[in-house]
Amino acid sequence: MGLNEKIKQAKKSEWLTKGINDTELRSLIELAQISAKIERRRIEMGMTQKEFADYMGVSQGMISKWESREYNFTIKSLNDICDRIGLEFRPVVDYCFKTPEFKRIEVENIESTDIRSLKEWLRRINSKKNGEIA
Repeated sequence: MGLNEKIKQAKKSEWLTKGINDTELRSLIELAQISAKIERRRIEMGMTQKEFADYMGVSQGMISKWESREYNFTIKSLNDICDRIGLEFRPVVDYCFKTPEFKRIEVENIESTDIRSLKEWLRRINSKKNGEIA
């Protein structure tokens, strides 16, 4: 059995993210992406952490924190860093529409071809005004 087959047949597990809520998980992922882009840019510029620290006007320890995937940047610091190294920082804040939960209701003996009965059933459901939908 090849590696791809083993991966396809592997059991899914949440052991890595167990106990981490969605907000924390998104934050960890976003911080890791930001840190990786800064680190990648430093490497593209051909600099060690020490050289990059001198270029940025901070300590080598601060560069290490930036690249740790855990440093909690401020919007201002990200803008400053990105301006200095030729990256564009584009924060996106938008509406997040969550799928509403619907309650399942049973259909009362309606044949798929019986349009009159279907219309009557829908009229009764709508007249109840109880929030249930078909």
